[in-house]
Amino acid sequence: MKIRNLLLILVPVLLFACAALKPVGDLTDKELVDRYYKVDLNLYMVKRAAAKSNPSNYSGVSGSTRGGYSSRDSEKIKKMEGKLAIMKQEMNKRGYMP
Repeated sequence: MKIRNLLLILVPVLLFACAALKPVGDLTDKELVDRYYKVDLNLYMVKRAAAKSNPSNYSGVSGSTRGGYSSRDSEKIKKMEGKLAIMKQEMNKRGYMP
């Protein structure tokens, strides 16, 4: 019974991990573009929410991750920009201009 319960929990988690955590180089062109725009939208939403929650400290300069953002927001933004840079390099290799 314990093995069955473990398998019922473990199999969906492994299937999700295999599908969602593919390296960027293994994605098809459509998946890569979709993922790029999804991360870009999430980045915009984080920056927008950070600016609304703390308008007095917001510098208003686009691309600035330190100006007025909390440390948590700054870390999120830096992480997302890193993902975007990796996907942008892969898209450039494939001949797309993001």
